[in-house]
Amino acid sequence: MGSHLPKLDERLAALASLVRQGVRCADIGTDHGYLIAWLAACGKITSGYACDINQKPLDKAALSLSEYGVADRVSLHLCDGLSGLHAGDADDIVIAGMGGELIWEIIDVQSWTRDPNLHFLLQPMTKPERLRRSLYDNGFEILREVAVVCGDFPYTAMEVVFTGCSRTIDLAFAYVGPLLKDDSDAARQYIAKAARLIREKVEGMSKSVHAGEQLSGYQELLSLLESRCVQ
Repeated sequence: MGSHLPKLDERLAALASLVRQGVRCADIGTDHGYLIAWLAACGKITSGYACDINQKPLDKAALSLSEYGVADRVSLHLCDGLSGLHAGDADDIVIAGMGGELIWEIIDVQSWTRDPNLHFLLQPMTKPERLRRSLYDNGFEILREVAVVCGDFPYTAMEVVFTGCSRTIDLAFAYVGPLLKDDSDAARQYIAKAARLIREKVEGMSKSVHAGEQLSGYQELLSLLESRCVQ
């Protein structure tokens, strides 16, 4: 049995903090397997699945699981997204390290993901606004969202559940979610990053004669986000 735990960076630690105690957890796009190894080695989860679409990351994950003494509690699955799992296999599902659109596709393609008992821990690298919109359009809700800075780059981690109640979210919530009301330094940095992206969008739209009302909406959002970045 391994006598020590894997070291998680701030990005993975944020995800780990959202996983519920005593659950079965699936880590989709597991890469080196550090997160699922940590969760199993510290006893936060009872068992788990390390899933990846490529064999090389799974080979690395296998080494991590063996090193930390949890290979008997975490199964390795070579699969595309959630295709290697079935309804009831896991309670918490981590999907991180990929774009927001791909994260939604992975959730959407499996009908069994529409289960209120499942918790999804999501960390989009790009297009978080599209992920938030897709989630709410399709009856999912963000229970918690935390910002974290890792390597001078701000990330978000979301805890998401299915409620069955779809609703339209506004532009600000699409881009920064509940973090708009978060006073932490990490949230401010995340909002500042979103503001930079919006400013680029506004500058591009300003060159179009057809932008009109849409441009006005993004200008208002930019003003709101920049006001939240002030220390």
